[in-house]
Amino acid sequence: MRTSLVNCELLLVRALGFDLEVELPFAYCLNVLRGLGSIRYFAADQSKKTKRHIPGQKEIWKRMENDMEPEMSTIARLAWVYVWDSLCSPRIALTHSTPGIGLGCLYLALRTSETEMPMSMNEYVDMWGASENISVQAVRDVVTDLLEFYDHYTIPQTKFT
Repeated sequence: MRTSLVNCELLLVRALGFDLEVELPFAYCLNVLRGLGSIRYFAADQSKKTKRHIPGQKEIWKRMENDMEPEMSTIARLAWVYVWDSLCSPRIALTHSTPGIGLGCLYLALRTSETEMPMSMNEYVDMWGASENISVQAVRDVVTDLLEFYDHYTIPQTKFT
């Protein structure tokens, strides 16, 4: 009975056109971070090449954090938090592309940490978003929606006496 019900639900979901395989923005954000040239987390020694273990995203981020400078670690952590928060907002998660969310969250992390960027937002998006056809406006929309999400869900501050 249970198997039949699950099969019917799966058939219904597929018939309605729901995509059940969802790509999350973490991998794209991680690739752009790697591309920034600030980290070397995939440097594997010969002893690890013989193993068939493929590290998960959490392991990769841990290894990456250990290998990077404190400033880049801050950027990586901020980007990770922004990506998680973007997935908590249906407005962001359902209306923007996965690479757009990853790029927008990383850009917001770079700006929030007050990192000096040698390029403008247009150049940043052209460099990192061109392969995915991401426009500057799409990244701006992600950043704007994320900031609006934070404005909407602010925690009231209490005064301690």
